[in-house]
Amino acid sequence: MLSSSEVRLTNAQLPLDADLSQLKRTVAVASLSTFCLGYNTGIVAGAQKGISEDAAFGLGGLESGELVSCALLAAAFGAFTGQVANVVGRRRALLGAALVFLCAPVLMALAPGFKLLLAARTLSGMSIGVSSVLTNLYITEVSPASCRGRLGGWAPFIGTSGILVSYVVSSSLQPLPMQAWRVQFGLGALPAALQLLLSRNLPETPRWLLSQRRSEEAKGCLQRLFPEAAESALDQELARLEADLCQSAVASVNTLGLCRKQHRASTIVGVSINVLQQVSGINVFIYFGPQILDDAGFGSYSMISTTVVSLIQLAATAVLIRYIDQIGRRPLALAGIIGMMLGLTLMVTGSLLRGAGLVISVTAWFSLLGMLFFRAAFSLSLGPLPYVMTSEFFAQEARAAGVGFCWAMNWLANFGVSLSFPVLAEAIPGSDGQALIFGIYMFFCVVALVFVLLLLPETNGVSLEAVRLQNSHSQESCDSAI
Repeated sequence: MLSSSEVRLTNAQLPLDADLSQLKRTVAVASLSTFCLGYNTGIVAGAQKGISEDAAFGLGGLESGELVSCALLAAAFGAFTGQVANVVGRRRALLGAALVFLCAPVLMALAPGFKLLLAARTLSGMSIGVSSVLTNLYITEVSPASCRGRLGGWAPFIGTSGILVSYVVSSSLQPLPMQAWRVQFGLGALPAALQLLLSRNLPETPRWLLSQRRSEEAKGCLQRLFPEAAESALDQELARLEADLCQSAVASVNTLGLCRKQHRASTIVGVSINVLQQVSGINVFIYFGPQILDDAGFGSYSMISTTVVSLIQLAATAVLIRYIDQIGRRPLALAGIIGMMLGLTLMVTGSLLRGAGLVISVTAWFSLLGMLFFRAAFSLSLGPLPYVMTSEFFAQEARAAGVGFCWAMNWLANFGVSLSFPVLAEAIPGSDGQALIFGIYMFFCVVALVFVLLLLPETNGVSLEAVRLQNSHSQESCDSAI
């Protein structure tokens, strides 16, 4: 039964007195791309040990770093190539990425040597980058304004599920022989296969079809997304979309075009929120979480502890999905960033106390609780915001290029932060070094807090075209101030 918020009509959103079950199924299938993304990102943390013990690979510190970093650099490149969705459509591009997600894990599982493993991992990284852009684009363009935040939150929720499953798989296969790492990688093909099997539930986005002047097909896709909607309601929505698109009916913008005045504010805000997500240190706790908890004193229980932390993060993401369209993006972001700072404070305290000689059995809990608070709060703030908001910032003609550029910066920042952690940990060894590293992440959380307070617009319940106008006014205000 639909809630009162779902049946309330405004001229800025779809008529939501229709059944949303088909739309939810569509978003769920599209979000399987982020499950593949999460699994393929997280599985390397558990697979590295098995690969290093495999005599055929001889994985050392350098090779281990290459295995992680190659996927991140490839993801940045893949995010740029997401602009192909302007040509072939959102649906075809998304399914093309799923096909790569199907092949890359199989190649990694069968790799006879390190070079082929690295090549397959790079291929997987490209698909990770493309999917981060396309899932974002697709969900934003098929979702009505009133529930766009909630449905957009499915992507990080399912992505976190993929990371959690990768940890569970790694923990379950730990007792098995060293070749188990091949199974860990190979299982990543299953969600991609499922997405391809369910692809009939993925219609093209009506917005993209209208931008290609294919009105009849756009109406057909609206009917598939909202099968219970009245014919008149569909015609009204189609007319509204056409009118909105006509206001910005220009040729598709490439990456260089994002420097133009009308797209500058959107690009600055979009890049900022994506980079701040990464410099908060989140992926250090994903890639090196077991190592951090091992250093804290959890030993053989570090992988299990990391899995529990990921489960709590998943629960926090579920809370976000429930309330993001009721409370709004900004209040959740502010509360979440403060929670992240609290978590990092606990981790800094635990590291300093451990360095001062306090009993490890006590200080270890500071690290575990700190990581728990940090990742749970991240799921209420910097975790989902790039997924939900990045594509909301850009006009139709700049959306693919804008989202692609923002996510490319996201993956490059991810690469830089992930590469810097082992370097800093080696340069400043021991508990004091970890305390300093966590302190750096806390500083960037303070920067993120100021950014949200001063610059992040509230897009809750606002149509995509209204967000575009809001950003245009912001750019004009900035220019006049200068």
